[in-house]
Amino acid sequence: PVVDAENVLSGIITVDDVIDVIRAEATEDILKQAGVHEELLDDYSVRRNVTSRLPWLLATWGGGIIVMNLISSYQDSLQKVLPLAAFIPIVLGMAGNMGSQSATIIVRGIALGKVDVNRIFSTIAKEALTGLIMGCFYGFLLGTVAFAKYSEIPKLGLVVGLAMCSGITIASIVGTLIPMIMQKLKVDPAIATGPFVATILDMTGIFVYFHISMLLL
Repeated sequence: PVVDAENVLSGIITVDDVIDVIRAEATEDILKQAGVHEELLDDYSVRRNVTSRLPWLLATWGGGIIVMNLISSYQDSLQKVLPLAAFIPIVLGMAGNMGSQSATIIVRGIALGKVDVNRIFSTIAKEALTGLIMGCFYGFLLGTVAFAKYSEIPKLGLVVGLAMCSGITIASIVGTLIPMIMQKLKVDPAIATGPFVATILDMTGIFVYFHISMLLL
């Protein structure tokens, strides 16, 4: 029931009204995490689609150009140990998924008031430990696969295993840190986190992967 200043009944707020608000808020959060605006559902035109989504994809595009140049700078390493190229997608993909998971948890935690941005170090430590455990698990699995498939290069399994472990651990830290920094800077972490996390993880993933390979191979 809703009453006016004189305590006279003006109307009611139904359960359906509350559910509509919940759905609208959840939809807004989901769209923000994809880097688009809620208005696209109301005006699903090509022009609106392009203008809303193009700026955020630009960050990913720019990161892709940097990654391309990074891979080119390690061309000699790739030519000497060609199987290194076969493991790039899975190393970057697993790190990207881990970063997205961490970022989603933190963004949602901030929205619900369950993550305190002032306790940044304890939050990062918790996610980093989670990432390290999962990184060791999947690093061991991938290293075993690499060793079995390319037994003529014994250290390749160690390289891809360490790269996977490092990539997933770093991804958990980046996925936690970026939304908390965005919140501190008064930038909506839901809409800004995704493109930045993906771009940073691609660049750091390639850098770590090839530096480990150069040290060990």
